[in-house]
Amino acid sequence: MRKLKLTWLFVLAGLGFLSFINGVTEPKVGLEIGDKIPELRTTLLNGSDFNLESLEGQMVLIDFWASFDGESRVDNHQKMRLQKEFANSKFYKGEGFVVVSISLDRFKSPLAKAIKEDGLTNALHICDYKGTDSSIAKTFNVTKPVNYLVDGDGRLVARSKSINKVTESLEYLRRN
Repeated sequence: MRKLKLTWLFVLAGLGFLSFINGVTEPKVGLEIGDKIPELRTTLLNGSDFNLESLEGQMVLIDFWASFDGESRVDNHQKMRLQKEFANSKFYKGEGFVVVSISLDRFKSPLAKAIKEDGLTNALHICDYKGTDSSIAKTFNVTKPVNYLVDGDGRLVARSKSINKVTESLEYLRRN
């Protein structure tokens, strides 16, 4: 009887172990590298609905910036260059590249002027004019401009203030 119980114990433990190594691990939602990025549903500046999940399968740069931040403004030109360079690229986990531009501005006029002056025409623009008090900024724990690079599976692959780090990550993940 004891051998039978011990055998069942090993069988159940083995099945339990196998269920954990079946290769289907769902990442946790969070802001650490490898985490599934938090849900993002909102309205774009042009009035259309936006759901980050609609970009599944593509590399996505979620760019938190502000028209009043000098470094953001300088980086905007490089972000648009990246958009052109990587738009049709294939990556380890994604195909194509999209910039989602989330402004931390509080006023419409300076934001509109910066978008025009910086040539941010191909980005998807989001702003609720609440600055760092916006629900999106709070969800992403943003208090100052920062970049989040998300792969085609919706996982965070890079987070940096530096657009150069994003560029390095895109080049590293691009398949030739």
